[in-house]
Amino acid sequence: MIRHFTATAFIIDSKKRTLLLWHKRLKRWMPPGGHVDENETPEDAAKRECKEETNLDVEIIGDAQVDLFEENRFEGRMLSKPIAMLLEEIPASPERNEPAHQHMDFLFLAKPLDERQAVTIEKTESDRMKWFTKAEVAALDEETEIFSNVKTYILQMITQ
Repeated sequence: MIRHFTATAFIIDSKKRTLLLWHKRLKRWMPPGGHVDENETPEDAAKRECKEETNLDVEIIGDAQVDLFEENRFEGRMLSKPIAMLLEEIPASPERNEPAHQHMDFLFLAKPLDERQAVTIEKTESDRMKWFTKAEVAALDEETEIFSNVKTYILQMITQ
């Protein structure tokens, strides 16, 4: 089975809304995300995908953890801890000449660096984008509008 590393960012603003894009091919509301490029960390990929797909500069919010390199910076650095790591089944896409494969997806929580920054859609993958409240996400249909795992993560992350 072919596997690709991917990174996804659930962007939550100060009004407790999450930014979702209508994915043209999957026909579902999705957070920004995509493949991790060569020589890129998952965290960097999530930030880049947010910028490319929404025009937002974001900060990745990681869980607090002990910095194992605090006294030995020359040995390395700690990366932000994802909120989850998924192994997702991706069906074949004849129009993209892609066989069925899997995504090893690093899910991150993010916040906009500047909420005054304008959001814009990157038209190749999406033609709609919207800030959703928790109630609006809860009302989305899992059969036709959003994947159940995406909905579950959003409902767990957004606190009222």
